Amino acid sequence: FGRKPVLFSSIFILSVFNIALSFAQSWAVFNVLFFMVGMGQVSICIVLLVLGSELLVDVPRVLFSSLALSFFYSAGMVAFPGTAYIVRNWRYLSVLMALPGLACFPLWWLVPESSRWLVSKGRFKEAELLLSLNSLNSRSNPNNLNSLNNLSNLNNQHNLNNLSNLNNLSNLNNFSNLSNLGFSLNVSYFGLSFNMTTLHGNPFLNYALLSLMDIPHLVSWFSAKYFPRRVSFIVFSLLLALALFLIQITLHKYHNITLTLVLIGKFGVLASERILHLLTGELSPTVIRNTMLSSAALFSRVGSSITPYILQLAVFYEFLPWLTVGLLSVIGVFVSLFLPESFGKPLPDTIDQMQVIKK
Repeated sequence: FGRKPVLFSSIFILSVFNIALSFAQSWAVFNVLFFMVGMGQVSICIVLLVLGSELLVDVPRVLFSSLALSFFYSAGMVAFPGTAYIVRNWRYLSVLMALPGLACFPLWWLVPESSRWLVSKGRFKEAELLLSLNSLNSRSNPNNLNSLNNLSNLNNQHNLNNLSNLNNLSNLNNFSNLSNLGFSLNVSYFGLSFNMTTLHGNPFLNYALLSLMDIPHLVSWFSAKYFPRRVSFIVFSLLLALALFLIQITLHKYHNITLTLVLIGKFGVLASERILHLLTGELSPTVIRNTMLSSAALFSRVGSSITPYILQLAVFYEFLPWLTVGLLSVIGVFVSLFLPESFGKPLPDTIDQMQVIKK
């Protein structure tokens, strides 16, 4: 259907089911509606990442993927606890959360379709027009008509290979490792978020402080720009694990220190996720990049689904959830050692070019 229709369809689903959620009269209906809300939200994130990667080039692409997209997502997260503090009725709050999505629909006439997707569907005239318009607004003129021919060649390979390329041993190993890392990071992210209710202090303020940790994206962007991907990921993951292990010492005695450690852990997991998203795109050939990004995101959501059950381990031992999440972070460090380093290497377009990164 294309990137653009899927994006706005997902926004429509998110907005409509947020409104419908306010009318839920039973727990079962609430769960079904909330599932649809979550599906719309995840779809928006994935499609935005893919569309931005295909529309933008060079520095704008990096800024969008590692800085701008995360910043505005975080801004919404920071604004949410203040809104919830003012609007205490969850039904009214659900309707209010639908308004930003509805306000996005006039942007339909401003957001272009992906030229790569247009070529994959044989719509060359539309892709040529889009690339020509882009070249008028770009001094470096990266999207000239030669790139249309390159996209056409890639399309031929894409039609022959796509999901079958995941059966390639190198791609399968990378996909498995990246998916496992995404799984562990999602467990850590939602584990920290859900555990905020057990911390000392005002829950609204605690959640706002936790959301503020989403803001300092410049650290991960600076790290990704000047340091190898694996080194950056390992440093941020170890920071997360260290914070989670130290929480066991301070949880009941030093409330402010505990909150600080949780915030440090949240920063570590968010920085690790940004590095992982960048690494996933750089290790995925163009012909299957969309497939690998979507599939890895799907598998990582399994981690967020089982997080509430991991928190129930506190029934057996109070600190067991913190230990489990911390150990997953350490395991993620070892898994990352088996990934190729993509820092300073060209973005692969074909399966054969993956061999350059592996060397």
